[in-house]
This record gives sequence, structure tokens and C-alpha cells, in this order.
Amino acid sequence: GNAVRAIGRLSSMAMISGLSGRKSSTGSPTSPLNAEKLESEEDVSQAFLEAVAEEKPHVKPYFSKTIRDLEVVEGSAARFDCKIEGYPDPEVVWFKDDQSIRESRHFQIDYDEDGNCSLIISDVCGDDDAKYTCKAVNSLGEATCTAELIVETMEEGEGEGEEEEE
Repeated sequence: GNAVRAIGRLSSMAMISGLSGRKSSTGSPTSPLNAEKLESEEDVSQAFLEAVAEEKPHVKPYFSKTIRDLEVVEGSAARFDCKIEGYPDPEVVWFKDDQSIRESRHFQIDYDEDGNCSLIISDVCGDDDAKYTCKAVNSLGEATCTAELIVETMEEGEGEGEEEEE
């Protein structure tokens, strides 16, 4: 899907630059400028819209790679990765146990133009042991994938509550 998407982008960029070049040379000094300019600009934008519509069919979101369950030790970082397909480019929302996640120092969300999306949780604590869901939405629909983060805390088995400081 990426190659197709990249080619679609390139050809629509070429299309835009080709059009803008043509548009500026529209009014020749002898022609009634307004009538011709209006007509040609409409043709141009119509052609452009049709070209773009042909390039990219609208696709509802889906995950070509879903997030997986993670097991991490308290204090380390956890990272959920997925890949989202769909056009128009889906909006992404992450949830922790059905509560939407806001970006912070603790939760970092990355989403690049190829659809690679990740949630990075730094300095994981017992409180982060939860179910995480990534939801992708566009005008055609939505998709979700869910995984669990299991946090191993150090206290288990010691019983005295004395944690060793590093």
C-alpha cells in the first residue's frame, strides 16, 4: 500500500505544479480576460478533482499491523506499534481502559504519514497495567485494535516492602 500511496502523492504534486504553471499563462493580452479565466479555472479545478479522485479510492480505516500484548518491568518503557491504512488519512485516538489518552511526558504518540502509529509509555509503573486500544477514524468508518500491558512490579515475592534503590 505504501508504494501506491507515495506514487499517488507524487503524481498529485506533479499535477498541482503543472496546473499552476498553466493557470498563470491563461489570459493572453487580446482575449476578454475575465470570461476566459473563469472558464479555464473551473475546467482546471474540475480536472484536478477528477484526477485526485482517480488516484485514491476512499477506504475506511483498517490495521495492516495491530498492537500486541506487552510485558514490561516497572520503570522501563513500553511501546505499542501498529500500522493504519485508510483514506482520507484516519484520525487516531489511543485509550487506556476506555479513557482517552492525552499526550504528556508519560504518554507519547507518534503517527507518521505512512500510517505507522505508536504509543510510547515512559517509566512504566503498576498503574499503567491496563488494556490499551488504538482507534482510527475517517469519514467512512472506524477500526480499533486492543492489547494488554502487563507490568511486573518489583515488590512481588519480597513481602517486606523494602525496595532497593539503584
